[in-house]
Amino acid sequence: MEHLKNLFDLTKLPAKFFFLFAVISGFILFADNTILEKVQLDKLNETYDWIVGLVFITSSGLVIVNFIIWLFKYIRTQFKIQKIKNSFKERLKNLDLHEQSVIREFLINQQTSIEMPIDDPVVSGLLKKRILVINKQLGNGFMMTGSYTSVSINEYAEKYLNLSDIGLSEKPTEEEINEVNNNRPKWVNKWNY
Repeated sequence: MEHLKNLFDLTKLPAKFFFLFAVISGFILFADNTILEKVQLDKLNETYDWIVGLVFITSSGLVIVNFIIWLFKYIRTQFKIQKIKNSFKERLKNLDLHEQSVIREFLINQQTSIEMPIDDPVVSGLLKKRILVINKQLGNGFMMTGSYTSVSINEYAEKYLNLSDIGLSEKPTEEEINEVNNNRPKWVNKWNY
């Protein structure tokens, strides 16, 4: 009984089928008789015109409903994506001094990937905020040396990150450079970066 019910469950059919039925039944209903005679569908239209009309109306209605549902889902998804992007940009603008110092390490070392201790509270916080990402080295896995692993700045974060977000100016003064060097993360000294 369950198989019979699944056979007639129209919600499981893709919208492409309904679109195909709408096009074919619309062609049979609205095409010129000479065209229908050439494809030998003129008798079908004369005999079953009410069924063809019903198929056209039903399938067209289902296509329109599916399109409206898809459109609402698409718009809702775009709003969610924009909300996430705005939230992410806000996180980048509100980095604390410790988070800024970790991100500055990429500039100081002039590298896109650095080994960092992921058990460090600041690094793990940046990972949780998705500003930093762990580099996948083996398919979906990654390698660690102790608690150190290779991390990079999220490419979306890198796109919107400004020097002012990490406490730097376009042309840093000698005082700013000394300030940056004196306020590097504690784990940097262990590895002599």
